[in-house]
Amino acid sequence: MAEIKFATVLLGALGFKEGNVNETFRGQVLLEGDVIKQAIIKDLDLIQLCNELLAFCLARHVGLPIPDSFLGLVRPGVLSVAKAPRLPDDSRLVFVSTDVKVPNVTFRLRTSTPQGQQAIIDQISKWADLGKLYAFDAWIANIDRHHGNLLFGNPGDAWLIDHGHCFTGPAWGPGDLDPAKEFASRLSEWMTPFLTLEQKHDRRAEAQAVEAALSGFDAAESAKSSRVADLMPMDYVEALKQFLAQRSAKITFHASKALNVPVML
Repeated sequence: MAEIKFATVLLGALGFKEGNVNETFRGQVLLEGDVIKQAIIKDLDLIQLCNELLAFCLARHVGLPIPDSFLGLVRPGVLSVAKAPRLPDDSRLVFVSTDVKVPNVTFRLRTSTPQGQQAIIDQISKWADLGKLYAFDAWIANIDRHHGNLLFGNPGDAWLIDHGHCFTGPAWGPGDLDPAKEFASRLSEWMTPFLTLEQKHDRRAEAQAVEAALSGFDAAESAKSSRVADLMPMDYVEALKQFLAQRSAKITFHASKALNVPVML
């Protein structure tokens, strides 16, 4: 299981707006070994911060492409943030991910001709990890996979981003995490309608393979590796662990719903 490591945010980060809801910055961060990286820095409240951290570890676990992610430390006076959890010394904790410099699908569609737009959708429909993405979003109850939250460059150059609205939403409580409940799939809105029936069934088979690989999933390690176990109240952590363990057996069911193919009951 991938482990969330720490990054220190350096002076000079600049805010930007590219459809992002939360305050987001581009800047440099210092990693272990005195390595400096260009990064995306997000000012998030505790729930969305933990959603991002845990989603990163789970995406890596199932083999999906997601930018390297870190728990960022903002020391007093370095960067003005408002939502990020505060430490006793007035430092703040932010979400940091490496800047992979690949455009999101929204941007590519907006700047393309109708023929170009169709070509982009066709490329995504043939993307080798698409079925796995349906499975992943079904597993973590991601209600916000609009096409701005998928970076897609040349075929094979794809990245998942923005997971603050996973686990049923950006402000969930333990009572919201019902593993049997059906949650909205944004993929079903903008991707599913363009898939052929054969492609839908192929993607379901791929989702089924993810479910099989996660059989007996123990979420304790992911809660620890993501540092969610250190950041969230214990009742939240336990609810997340139970949700992920139980929902892993329902991935095919929920992915099939998102793909609009018959569901085996």
